[in-house]
Amino acid sequence: MRNFFSDMMKKISLVLIAIIMSGGVWAASGINYDGNSLTLYNDFTRTQCGTQLKSNLKEISGLAASRTTPGFLWAHGDENTGSGRKIIAITPAGTLAMTLNLTTPNNSRDDWEDIATGVYDNKNYLFVGAIGDNDLAFNDQYYIYYFEEPTVTSGSQTITVNTICFGYPDNKAHNTETLMYDNIEQMFYIADKVDGVCHLYKLPFRTDYGSAVQRLTEVCALGNGSKFKLANGGDISPDGKWMAIKNESYILLWERLNNESLATTATRLPVQIAAYQKEEQGESLAWLNDSVFYTTSDSKKDTPIYQYTRWNATTPDEPEVEPQPVDSSAKAINEVVLSNGYYAFINEGENIIRGWYMQGDPVPEVESYILSERAAWTQNGNEITITALNGSTATNTTDFQPVTPVAFTDTLIVFDGSESSWVKSAYGWDDTKKWRFSKTDEDYSREIAGKTHVELFLPACDTVVLTSMASKEREVKFYINGESFGSKTKLLVAGNTLVVEQPQPFMLSVVSAQSSGDGGIASIRLARKKTVTATESIRHSEVRTQKLLRNGTLYILRGEQLYTLTGLKADL
Repeated sequence: MRNFFSDMMKKISLVLIAIIMSGGVWAASGINYDGNSLTLYNDFTRTQCGTQLKSNLKEISGLAASRTTPGFLWAHGDENTGSGRKIIAITPAGTLAMTLNLTTPNNSRDDWEDIATGVYDNKNYLFVGAIGDNDLAFNDQYYIYYFEEPTVTSGSQTITVNTICFGYPDNKAHNTETLMYDNIEQMFYIADKVDGVCHLYKLPFRTDYGSAVQRLTEVCALGNGSKFKLANGGDISPDGKWMAIKNESYILLWERLNNESLATTATRLPVQIAAYQKEEQGESLAWLNDSVFYTTSDSKKDTPIYQYTRWNATTPDEPEVEPQPVDSSAKAINEVVLSNGYYAFINEGENIIRGWYMQGDPVPEVESYILSERAAWTQNGNEITITALNGSTATNTTDFQPVTPVAFTDTLIVFDGSESSWVKSAYGWDDTKKWRFSKTDEDYSREIAGKTHVELFLPACDTVVLTSMASKEREVKFYINGESFGSKTKLLVAGNTLVVEQPQPFMLSVVSAQSSGDGGIASIRLARKKTVTATESIRHSEVRTQKLLRNGTLYILRGEQLYTLTGLKADL
């Protein structure tokens, strides 16, 4: 009985501390978030642990806890141009320990907004996000600089960084101040900063992206309108259990349940941390572990560093449950890219990685792959073994087959399901929906290979007209021989015209991002010049296309040419 009252008084005391340090008695509910009043989470206490001195760093924009040398924080400021491109290591008290001068590429951005730490291939990495864009002037020119995290010693070092360039799925400019890294999925999560609806995006971390622009995938909206806006900073705990995103006025906290993806976690309502007090220009948050995180502000003066500590209510009658490692399926292959630029296809329930190549071309090899949750890939000939985090294994066999392209014809080809010899990777054939796209909102990512795109092996031709199903209008993107070109466009009811100049047969991939309905491609029409140029140039027609109702019949007017709904020319 004595222990019972002692434990109760301890709990009551800790709750009173949380009330006092959060600036007064807290209400039962927090902000209005997406039409719901958030629960106030009272298990954190807030203390000032130190001061970030302006003599060390002006206007601190990012904060991350060191994994290589626990007990230190990495920070960067806004003064990251020329010789000022640096990050520093400090103690939570604010004492300067070390300076890292970063050598970045010539196209470096100077609007650094966040920093994160993470583990990849059993190595600790530092990630710096050159992701800010107040003037919305840098479409497809956002960068994540990364390098292996050094040991914190003293003095200074100079490090040359690696670069990931990315853009957003809508091909527009975005202002962003939140870069997070999830150790479980080995995935970046980025929240944009808008005076309206903030959105969360993701991008897998890989060290072989090269110079190509990577496209983020949208995960979900965070609240809406004034209910949550201006996301200024955030971080994911090292064990992947917690995601915290903040602005000046509050910190929101999402708890990951069991082995779910963080994208699923983010779609649930968060809780609001009661102990938080408004920090003017509060842009930085860094998890030390699953129970402690730090915050500070972007200020030109000496600025407090705060430590938030979670109360773990542990009693003999209520033992704390240790987080369990996420169980990783050995079959979790999310993407396989071949050396010819095509994406392999994996049927559900099979252990066969299927790929195709143009007849006469060399047999392709596996160039890159994405596995879920730190699974390992081992290849021996045409056998690939996937070893999961939990030790389970699955053996896959590669099956790469040559494809003979469709014979050239200038008449309309109406699909009937017999095109399986040169139509590949489609979601499936349906008598009413033809070659289908799946229901997906993974904007052009092709993360689940074969489920969001149709690949057609075509002859050398000048013009391709694709016709979607009769009541459908789809947003699609096109790839020629595995290379992306142009921005997303609409596949109209009467077809979308592409101009493709190729001297040899080629592969056309049509990738859909439709989030509802799964109607597909109904027909195709090919045209070819008498003399095919050898420039191999690819261009998207800029001629305006619009619908026209004439004498009770619906036509498509493209420029000055009229087409029927089957894609054939009609008289004006």
